[in-house]
Amino acid sequence: MKHMIAEFLNPFSEIMHNFIAAIPMGVVRALVFGILAALALWIILMPAQLPEGTDSDKRTFLSDLRLFAIAIIALQAVFYILF
Repeated sequence: MKHMIAEFLNPFSEIMHNFIAAIPMGVVRALVFGILAALALWIILMPAQLPEGTDSDKRTFLSDLRLFAIAIIALQAVFYILF
């Protein structure tokens, strides 16, 4: 049974492999980097978020969680570009 299913799906898998292999790596990297940049922009446009239990009177620049989210996205982008 497994062999029949594998034979049935083999042409589809070859077509998908050839299609995906034809996409240049630079395009893939640009697409992923663009998605990360769009996510960072979306986070910047969100209202400020404070950790739970933080008084709004003691609000500082470092208490905004968006800063740390942007830092993590930037780190992901750097790792993706390097590796």
